[in-house]
Amino acid sequence: MKTRFIISLLIFSANLLEAKETPHKSISGQNARYLKVCRDAAYKSPAFKRFRSISDYAMLIENASGGELIKSFPNYIKNFALSKTVSLLPEFKRLDLYGNPFKHEIPGLGLFSNSTLRYIVVADQISRLFNLPKDYKCVEIGGGFGGQSYIISQLLPFSKYYIYDLPEVEMLITKMTNNLSIDNVVCLDKNEELPIDTIDLVISNYFLSECDRSTQISYLKRVISKAKRGYILFKDKNPFDHLSFGDFIEHLSAYGIRPTIHQEPTFCVGDSLRNFNAILITWDKTV
Repeated sequence: MKTRFIISLLIFSANLLEAKETPHKSISGQNARYLKVCRDAAYKSPAFKRFRSISDYAMLIENASGGELIKSFPNYIKNFALSKTVSLLPEFKRLDLYGNPFKHEIPGLGLFSNSTLRYIVVADQISRLFNLPKDYKCVEIGGGFGGQSYIISQLLPFSKYYIYDLPEVEMLITKMTNNLSIDNVVCLDKNEELPIDTIDLVISNYFLSECDRSTQISYLKRVISKAKRGYILFKDKNPFDHLSFGDFIEHLSAYGIRPTIHQEPTFCVGDSLRNFNAILITWDKTV
């Protein structure tokens, strides 16, 4: 396993050096301390053992601050998740063996981290929304530490799963996916063209919301326009010049995508949605 990871990391690093750099702005990309945690966790065993509990990382990925959003995860899983999703909860817990995340005791479910609960909800929603082919190919824009790819690999096995993120983040994703033995996950440089003409599903859990306008438009052109189906969680708030909800929908329409707009799916508590300012954008060109 260790040899496999080292070889994968060397190949990945070489591909990064060959990639042509273009401007790319995002909240996480401007956070040097977050990127350092990712880089250290990829290369150093002590950092890897605890990276999800390090505050510079946890505040961005684990959503350690709590709030109504996190409280709604268990509520969704208990009351709305598919029976197959619930049956796989023991397997999903494996994700929390890595990085020493803070975990909550969820009555009737067990111990889970915030991010793992989020990934479970997203995977369950995708399973409900789409009739995916057995050999489907997926792209995730903004991969975190690879947790979403693991949960989906258990619930909805794929033939290929491409991930776009920052170089330091993808080093960590490569290590995680090797440790979890997830087959067919490929990290692509943030500026790289998608190596296939069409994809069956594109996913983005708020990553596009933290990017500047030019980066958002680049992903729309290079990746999202090629997707038969989409699941994009989006917030209209970041410090850069960025696409508003309306702008984003207009760009989708320009590529022949007719999206459906939903409430953020884990909000099952009162009117918290208005405070969170988030939507779920989905489409399916096959129906």
